[in-house]
This record gives sequence, C-alpha cells and structure tokens, in this order.
Amino acid sequence: PFRTPSDKMIVPKSDPVVIWVDGGSASATEVLAGALHDQCRAVVMGSKSFGKGLIQAVYGLKNGSGLVLTVAKYVTPAGTDIQGVGIYPDITGNSVPGNLMSLIMSTDTSRVDFNDIKERLSPSMCKAPDQLYYLQALRLLIRRFA
Repeated sequence: PFRTPSDKMIVPKSDPVVIWVDGGSASATEVLAGALHDQCRAVVMGSKSFGKGLIQAVYGLKNGSGLVLTVAKYVTPAGTDIQGVGIYPDITGNSVPGNLMSLIMSTDTSRVDFNDIKERLSPSMCKAPDQLYYLQALRLLIRRFA
C-alpha cells in the first residue's frame, strides 16, 4: 500500500480531524471517511452517506448495447461493507451548521470543541479491528485464489 513518510504529513497526528458526510457523499469519499474513522484518525459528522460501494466496469458490445460488470466493492478497514449501507456519523446533523460553514471558509477555529473531538478519537472510544479480522481476510483470499 501507499505510505506517506511521517515528515511529509499534511495534518500532524496530534491534530484532530473531522470529516463531514451526508447523502451526497459517495464512493471514494465514503472510503476515505471509513478508513480514517476505522483507523481512529477522524471523527465523522453529518448524516448517513449515500452507500455507493461497488466498482463497475462498462463494456460496449458490437450491437451497440453495453454490459455493466461489478468488479469490486468498497469495504472499510474494519470490514464494513459500504454498498447500500453508507457510512454512519459519530455525531449526527442533517446539514452543515452555519457556524461550521463559516469555519470551513476561514481559519478561525475558536468555536471548535477540540477536547470533544480528541475524546472521540481516544482509544477508549475508537476500536481498530483486531489481528483476527486480518487473519480471517487473508484466509479467505488464499482460499479464493489458491
């Protein structure tokens, strides 16, 4: 997998990260939100995301019609299948609050409760998948491709 050297990180690990998702968040957005959440790196806010978890290839046929073939699906590091389910936020809200929108458009973070965000990212609240999960996934791959 791609690895970013620790001296080249855009957001230091000590800084809390919040990701906003809603029904318009789909596909790669859901993968990013799910991965950062499962790795205890971000708190997810908003409402349930769209749930676009399939990767499809479209093939044109000689008669002018097409064939859509599902070739993969998105799953978070903790094993959550995104398709039809979406990503559920830790902190719910139906629309971006006005004061949050002003924060997005400025660098003023005086109204952000960073202590709450840090608490939500603490090991007591955020559980990463255990080694057994990865072992099971590896066994399934070996069975499938052996």
